[in-house]
Amino acid sequence: MTETRHIRQSFHRAPGLELRSTWQSTQAYKRHSHTQLSIGAIVEGQTCCVCNGQEFILKPGDIIVIPAHVPHSCNPLAGQPRSYHMLYLDTPVSLAQQVIRSASLFSLYQHVVENLSESSLHALLAALPQGGDAGDTLRPTSQQLQQAFLRELIHPPGLDELAQRFSLRKETLIRTFKQDTGLTPGSFLNIARVEYAKSRLRAGDNIADVSYQSGFADQSHFHKTFVSYTAATPRQYATGRSISDNN
Repeated sequence: MTETRHIRQSFHRAPGLELRSTWQSTQAYKRHSHTQLSIGAIVEGQTCCVCNGQEFILKPGDIIVIPAHVPHSCNPLAGQPRSYHMLYLDTPVSLAQQVIRSASLFSLYQHVVENLSESSLHALLAALPQGGDAGDTLRPTSQQLQQAFLRELIHPPGLDELAQRFSLRKETLIRTFKQDTGLTPGSFLNIARVEYAKSRLRAGDNIADVSYQSGFADQSHFHKTFVSYTAATPRQYATGRSISDNN
């Protein structure tokens, strides 16, 4: 398997928008979610995408819409390389989870990729099938667990402590949280740390500093976790291009 640091990929950003383009990658992702609306498009190869327990096989020309906070994984089929674009959008537009097979919409998507203009993005969003809801409301214990982790990424409270605080068995707390979010508490904490790290890398912070700020034990642990959830190295993400070093 090609090492992540050698995969050709780029990240381009505009206000409220991030575009990821990845070429000929066999790198898999762990199940994760984003705070933004995500819209992906397959350019080459095939991808197996699992969202909310539903499995989709995506082929060139396919578009997938993934609402914010929906756990998903989009991985290569049978270990074969695939190329794809992903748009991450901060937008109030509500779109349902869906796979779209439309040459005209794929053309609109490609137009966004080529120029990242506000007008092209508006045209794409206006053309996509509208609808969707905010999803089920989390139960209070799940909300409070999320808030506790987000407040203390470096030294989060342990599950035993939280279970005692909520007067629940730890196993019940974990089961309730997974039912509500589709993620284990440990996965949610790792994703929250990675998302915070991405925000600091976009701001230009030093990678070693970001590792500590995000709550990782050391830079090696940060690198490994970041790659497992993003299929990119911290330096690739920070610089927006492939690199050939070990950072």
